[in-house]
Amino acid sequence: MRRRGFLSGAAAAGSVAGLAGCSGLLGSGRGSDVTGPPRLSVAGRWLTDPSGGRVVLRGVNVPGPVWGSERAEARGKGYRETLELATDAEAGWHSRVLRVPATPETLANVGVERFAREYLDEVVALAAERGVYLLVDYHATERYDTDGIDERLRSFWGTVAPRYADESHVLYELFNEPTEPAAGGVEAWRTWKEYAEPWVGYVRERAPETPVVVGSPRWSSLTAHAADEPFADDNVVYSAHVYPSWEPETWEATFGDPALSVPVFVTEWGYIDDTNVDSHFTASTGSWGRPFREWLDTHDNVSWCARAFDSKWVPPMFDTEWDLRGGDRYMGRLVKRWLDAERDSHWPPASAGEDTSTATPAGGPPGPPESLGLSSVGETTATLVWLPPSDGGAVVQYRIAVGDDEPRIVRGSRRSHELTGLDAGESYTVAVTAVDAAGRESAAATTEFTTFEPAEAAATVPRTFDTPSVDGVVEDAWDDADAHRIATQVWGEGVVDATGEWRALWDERALYVLVSVTDAEVLEYDAVELYLDLDNSGGEEYDGEDDLQVVVLAGSNGPVAGLHSATVDPVDARTTETADGWRVEVAVPWEAYDISPFAGHRIGMDVHIVEDAEGGNRRDGKVVWYDESDDAWQTPGAMATVELGE
Repeated sequence: MRRRGFLSGAAAAGSVAGLAGCSGLLGSGRGSDVTGPPRLSVAGRWLTDPSGGRVVLRGVNVPGPVWGSERAEARGKGYRETLELATDAEAGWHSRVLRVPATPETLANVGVERFAREYLDEVVALAAERGVYLLVDYHATERYDTDGIDERLRSFWGTVAPRYADESHVLYELFNEPTEPAAGGVEAWRTWKEYAEPWVGYVRERAPETPVVVGSPRWSSLTAHAADEPFADDNVVYSAHVYPSWEPETWEATFGDPALSVPVFVTEWGYIDDTNVDSHFTASTGSWGRPFREWLDTHDNVSWCARAFDSKWVPPMFDTEWDLRGGDRYMGRLVKRWLDAERDSHWPPASAGEDTSTATPAGGPPGPPESLGLSSVGETTATLVWLPPSDGGAVVQYRIAVGDDEPRIVRGSRRSHELTGLDAGESYTVAVTAVDAAGRESAAATTEFTTFEPAEAAATVPRTFDTPSVDGVVEDAWDDADAHRIATQVWGEGVVDATGEWRALWDERALYVLVSVTDAEVLEYDAVELYLDLDNSGGEEYDGEDDLQVVVLAGSNGPVAGLHSATVDPVDARTTETADGWRVEVAVPWEAYDISPFAGHRIGMDVHIVEDAEGGNRRDGKVVWYDESDDAWQTPGAMATVELGE
């Protein structure tokens, strides 16, 4: 996961200058006596209504009432109008819950008592009138182990918890995003519980029946541990915040799996395809939004609030004219369609006394995955493939256990999984099970395989502590690297007169390659082609991640990606004319391709030289170092195995 930047409550809480004497943003007084939707409570992994019906809350994050009203002109809409639109069924908005933040900055300026009396009272009343639930969120993003946060949490909830304890439609979110301490996995969760359980108890003393939504360290992303070590309070829902900094392959294990055991509420999610916002928000509807909806729909007990129902709060669903944004760049239309599609799903009854209880699905667990096998086996990797169970039941996830290791969890839409970090020449037994939406697990399908014995390395690349520069100058560091001859002609009419040699070095930052070409006549479109399989997976096809064909033309200093290559934009390259030909320096940064190098790490590699008089129209010939089949341009397995040395 890419580390998220600091999130303030609404970009900034803003000044409250000029608010003195304000009689409230929605009207005056405590609001109407309208009763909201029925009280919810936790039963197993569900929120339930008084008749036992299973309820899922789907809605939106709205700005804080002070921030939203103070910036009404800039936002293009008044605060009450914002809440009314979010719950306007005639306008196509079917939010069943509004999440309203109370930021520490706002509370420090206006005071907790005044915030509740002049602002929150009326928001609570409006939500009841609109027939929706209200999630009151103490919107702090900070460490949770300080005296300051303890004092502020108790001050806020000491006022707010008893004030709305009898409001059936109000839920409380204890602490928006605890950040640190977050190290140690389950140990961080246990540390968080030591601090947070007394706060939950503090709220419970003042609001005995109100469900409390509880986050977790690292910006509410340790939700997975709630399944194994839940809080002692039995009316707690566990929050998750999911943004594009969490890649789709992480969702099931991190946020989906706990929902099979405990109630989960994704209280924040959203995206925007805009480079001017924090990178953790950046994604598109096609790459992230639709896959997120498809995934979350497989967990029918998970509630959610999309962020943000606003024109200014990032990521916004509207422009400042309050036209709904959509397409591939914006999330507004996706959210509206989703709310509409689910408007009657898992919702309390319209008539009092109506039975809405939902039985556990009939039948037993799904059958095991079928046709489990392997599509490839390497020295340290193997790729499993399977088919879904033939009984036709919906599969939420697959659990993959290698030997006695803890299972690796993947989404139910997957049909393959690459095992990495295996030992060369070892035998393994793998068990794969299917899990349905009720958390029922199938019997295991199993398979066995043995990884390949390590191939003898065709070359060893020494480590350097004197980082060479890609600047046209050959430093003394290159004297430590062996030269490897590039002279085997693989095609071309007559004898190709270009030959060469390559050397390589590595350090923790990059792989450095120096190619010296001897050629009587250097032409603009002559090229050096560097082939790399940085994890040495040796597949039959380029994987789009760390398999590279870096082409450097004699007449340029910019690398060009070959037909099947992953991006080469992070690669640095420089060409230099020499007395007998030309030279290429290349630096390939490991981090850009998610590689952590070490002495003994192996990569696939080859170096070719191409003579090309016609600029690609008629390539005259090629000489290579290793791959005499000239298949490395499309098959990483054709490259040589090269080892990083000491």
